[in-house]
Amino acid sequence: MRTRRAASTLLVASAVALASLAAPRPAAAQTPFVPYFGKNLVHYANFDWHIYKTDHFDIYYYPEIEPHLERVAGYAESAYQQISADLKHDLAGKVPLIIFKTHVDFQQQNVIPGAAQEGVAAFAESTQNRMLLPLDEPPDLLYRTIAHELVHIFEYDIIPQSLIRRTAPLWVYEGLSDFLAGHWAPLDLATVRDAAVADIIPKMSDMEDYGGFSNPRLVYNLGHAAFEFMESRWGREGIRQFLFALRKSVIGGGENAYEEAFKLKADEFDQQFEKYLKDRFKPFRDKERPADYGRDVAPNPEKGPFMSALTAEPSPSGELMAVVTGNRSDREYDIVLLSAKDGQVVRNLTRGFDQGMGFEYLSIPGVRWNTVPWLSWSPRGDRLAYVVRMGKNKGIILQNVVNRKVERRLELKDINEPESPAISPDGRTVTFSGLRNARSDLFAYDLESNAITNLTDDEFFDYGPVYSPDGTFLVYLARVSGNEKLFRFDLQTRKKTQLTFGTHDDSAARFLNDHTIVFSSTATDPAVSIDPEEARNGNIYNIWTLDLRTGELNQYTDALGANVSPVPLVDAKNNRVAFITYYKGEYGLYQLELVKPVKTAATADFGAPGPIIDFQAPLSHTLIAENKEKKGTWNKLFLEGRPPISVGVTNNGDIFGGTAVSFSDVLGDKRFSVTAASIAQYRTFGASYLNLSRRLQWALQGYSQTVFFYGQYSGLFYDPAYAPYVDRDLAVATRSIHGGSAFAIYPLDAYRRVELTGGLMKYSEKYNDEALEDAAGGYQEAIYGRRLFNRGTIAPLGIAFVQETTVFREFGPLSGNTMRLAYEYAPKIGNTLSRQTFDVDLRYYKRLAGSALLAFRGRGFKSMGDYPDFLFFGGQGEMRGYDYLEFLGQNSVFANAELRFPLIEAMLTPLGVMGGVRGVAFFNVGGGWFNNTGYRFATSKDETFTPLIGVDPQDDGTLVPIYGDPVTVSGFRLRDARASYGFGLETFALGFPIHFDWAWRTTFNKQWEDMVFASQGGSRAFRKAKFSVWIGYDF
Repeated sequence: MRTRRAASTLLVASAVALASLAAPRPAAAQTPFVPYFGKNLVHYANFDWHIYKTDHFDIYYYPEIEPHLERVAGYAESAYQQISADLKHDLAGKVPLIIFKTHVDFQQQNVIPGAAQEGVAAFAESTQNRMLLPLDEPPDLLYRTIAHELVHIFEYDIIPQSLIRRTAPLWVYEGLSDFLAGHWAPLDLATVRDAAVADIIPKMSDMEDYGGFSNPRLVYNLGHAAFEFMESRWGREGIRQFLFALRKSVIGGGENAYEEAFKLKADEFDQQFEKYLKDRFKPFRDKERPADYGRDVAPNPEKGPFMSALTAEPSPSGELMAVVTGNRSDREYDIVLLSAKDGQVVRNLTRGFDQGMGFEYLSIPGVRWNTVPWLSWSPRGDRLAYVVRMGKNKGIILQNVVNRKVERRLELKDINEPESPAISPDGRTVTFSGLRNARSDLFAYDLESNAITNLTDDEFFDYGPVYSPDGTFLVYLARVSGNEKLFRFDLQTRKKTQLTFGTHDDSAARFLNDHTIVFSSTATDPAVSIDPEEARNGNIYNIWTLDLRTGELNQYTDALGANVSPVPLVDAKNNRVAFITYYKGEYGLYQLELVKPVKTAATADFGAPGPIIDFQAPLSHTLIAENKEKKGTWNKLFLEGRPPISVGVTNNGDIFGGTAVSFSDVLGDKRFSVTAASIAQYRTFGASYLNLSRRLQWALQGYSQTVFFYGQYSGLFYDPAYAPYVDRDLAVATRSIHGGSAFAIYPLDAYRRVELTGGLMKYSEKYNDEALEDAAGGYQEAIYGRRLFNRGTIAPLGIAFVQETTVFREFGPLSGNTMRLAYEYAPKIGNTLSRQTFDVDLRYYKRLAGSALLAFRGRGFKSMGDYPDFLFFGGQGEMRGYDYLEFLGQNSVFANAELRFPLIEAMLTPLGVMGGVRGVAFFNVGGGWFNNTGYRFATSKDETFTPLIGVDPQDDGTLVPIYGDPVTVSGFRLRDARASYGFGLETFALGFPIHFDWAWRTTFNKQWEDMVFASQGGSRAFRKAKFSVWIGYDF
C-alpha cells in the first residue's frame, strides 16, 4: 500500500468499523458476533468498465480515463520490466490493474471495501494480485506509485500469502516497494536521517507493523534504507536471496532468513544496519536541531490529547495561530487555536468528532503534506477556511472562529481533491488547487456569485496558491521537470512567471512584506561544490526568502531534519516566522527571527527558464484498438481469500460462530457467497448473490436456518398443570426457515440508508420434545383454535430505515447513535401466513472522556395479525443477569443503560499482550408478552397473589402444586417485566472480546418477588448475584 504522506494511525479505522460497512447480507445467525448495523459505502458513480490488455496487465478503466490509458499502459509495462529485471522473476499471469480517475472514485472500490481511505494513494491486494490506484498525481509520481504497488504483486508472488504461517514484517513489503521505485522524497529521507542522528533506529529484525512510531511513514522509509544497505553489502542478488530465504522462513521449513541469506544472526544484521545508517548520515550530525531556534510551542502531548503541530497559520492580528494537530484521544485531526506568545491551546475549533461538525473528516494534502498550506484566515481574522470531505466530494469550509459555527460550505462538484484554500485580501474570493480531468490547476471561487474560474488551466500540476498583500497576483507551486518550483500569476493579465529554478524542490510561499516571500527549499549554495553522496543523503528543506524585486535569495536555517511551512508572524520588524520542524520522529512548531542569513544567492545562480522536460517512462506504449473490450458481466470469478471465522459464547455457555466462502468478480462488484453459522447444535446455511456495482445494492439469497428459543410459558403455550414438569431445558423449541428472499439497500449518505426486502419461505416452529409438542399443540388448539407456533408458508415484504453515526474503537462503540426503524407486512395469499411487524432499535453513545462512555439502548417489537411473529431475547448484552433468550413475546421491549470505562489500557500475560481491561456498570429492564394474557409491565396497585410454594409428588408420578396463603402485595413493582443491575469486566484475548458479568436481578419489590418466586427461594434467591461469562461485542 502506498500512502499519500497522511496515512496517519489517527485515521486508521478499527477492524470493528471496517467490518461494519453495510452491504446486503445473507441470512445471519441468531446471535451476531458484531451486533452493529454498519455505515454505508456509497457508490456515487456508475462506472462503465472496460478492459485493455497489454503483455503483463489487464487494465480496467472507464471511458473518462481513456485519454490517459496509453501513458498508464506505458508506465505499467516499464515498471514491470524494471522490477522483473531487478528481482530476476516473472509473474505467472497478468496483473489486474484497476484505475480510477480520482481519489473520490477510488474510494468507491469494492475489492476491499473501506480500504481506500484518506491518506491511501493506492493498494495491492494479495489474494488475486490486483492493483488499484487513482490518476491524481503528476506523471513522475504516478509512475512511482504504479512501480510501488507492482513490487507488492511480485512480493506476493514470491511469498504467497495463502501459504504463510506467519507474516513477514511490514518494513520488508513497503521498504522493498519504495526501494525499487527508486526515489527518495525529501520528507521521507528526513525521517531516516533523523532516526540515524537522533539514535532512534529500531531493531529491524524485531520491528512489527509500524514499530510504535507516531509517524507511519517511518516504517516505509527505514525499510527503504534497509534494502539500500543490503544492496551496498551484497548487491541486488543479495536482496533476491533475502526474499527467497524469507519465503522459506515464513512459509515454514526454512532457517532464519538473515542467516540463510547473509550468514548473519538477526541481531548482527541489526547492528550492521545501524552502523551503516550512522556512518551514512555522519556528515549531518552538526546540523541545527530545533532547540537551536528556541522553544517548541506546539501542543505538548504529555499535557493533553494533541500530538505536535503539522501545519500552522497565524491570524491577521498575530495573536493566534491556527494549527492542525493529531488528536490522540479522538484519533482524528483537529484545528486548534494557539497563543502566538506561549503556545497555549486557546480553543479547539473542531472539538468532538468530525461528523458532529457536519462533515466526514478534515482533508489533508497528499504527497505534498505540509509543504503546502492547509488553512487560510479571512482578512478580518474572524473566519478560517479549510478542506473537508462532504458526501461524494470534498469542499471548503468557512468557519467562524469565535462561535465555532460553520458559516459557508463551498461545494466543488466537478473539482476533485481541493487543497490549500487562500482567502483574498478583500475577502471576496477563495483560491485553491484542485483536479479537473486528472490535472491540478488553480481555481477561484467567487463568494458572492458562487462562480468558479480555472485560473492557470495549463499542463503543469499547480498547487499551494497564496495572495500578494495587495491581492493583484498569486505565488504558487508548479511541478516542472520533476521538481516543485515557485511561479507568479498576475490576476489581471493572467501572465505566469517562474520565480525559482534548479533541480531541487521548493515549498509553497508566504509574504513577509509586499516584495519578499518566505518558503522552504531543498536548495544548497550553488557556489559551493558538494560531495555527490552528501547531496544524495541531504535534500533538506530549509527556510529561505526571495526578494521579488531583486531576485536575491537568503537561506536562514541549516537543519538536520526538515524545516517546512514557514509563515510570517506579526511584529514591528516583519522579520519573524514560525515553521514546522521534524526531529526525533516528531513534528514541532518553532519561531525564528530572520536576522542574518546562512547563505545568500540569486535566482539566476540556479538557472533560468528553459525547456520543460515532460516525464517519459522508459518504455512507450501505443494503444492497440483490438486489445480493448467492454468488461463482461462475468469476466472472472475469484475466491476471496481465506474464509473469515467468528466465534462467540453466550452467557449460557452455548458456542456460536460462523464463516463464509465468497467468490467475486475482479472488481468485487458481484459476489457469490456461501455462509454457515451455528449456535449450539442449530445451523444456518445460506447462498447468496450480491450486486454492489451501483448505489442501489441488491441481493438474492436462499437459505436454510434453524434457531432456538425457550418456550417455557405455561398457560400460554401449554397447560399450567404441566408447569412443574417443564424446566428450561425441556422447553427448548426451534424455528426452522427454508426459502429465499431478495433485498436491496439504497444509501442516502454514508450514515443513512433505506432497506427493502421481500421473500417466500416456509416456517416451522415446534418444541424439540415430542411429548411436549403434542401436549402443547392440543392445548393451543383447544384454547385459541389454532397453534401459536407458526407453521406454513409466508411471503413477507419489508422496509427499514437505518442510521449509523457511531464512532467505533477496537472495543466497540465510543460515540454517536444508531437506529433501525423497520416495518414488515406479510399479506394473506391463499394459505400463506399473514402478519404485520414493527421493530424499533435505538442506541445512543455519549462519550465522557477518553474511551469512557455512557451507552443507551431501547428496543421495541410488536407483531400483529393471524400468525404474529415473536422476538426472543435476554442474556448477553441485551438483559445481563438473565438466562440467554429468557424472554419471548409478540410484544417485546427492553432498555439498557451502561457506563463503560477503561481500567487497564493493555497488559502483558503469558499469552502475550492482551487488549487491556474495561469495566462496565449496567442497568437493564424489559419484558416480552403475548396479546390477551393480562400482561402488565409495572404497577403500583395493590394485588392479592396466591404463591406457588412447591409440588407434591404422587405415587403415579404426577406432581400436585402446593399453594400458600393469598397475600396482598402493595407498592411499585415490575409486575411481569424484569430488571437487573451490576458490573462487569471486558478484555480481549486472541482477538475475541470476553465479558465477565456480576448481575443482580430485581423487580424493585421484595414482597412481590417472595410471592412470584416462592417455590425457588423467594426474593433472596432471585436477587442473589449471578455470574456469567460470554464472548461477543457490546451493543
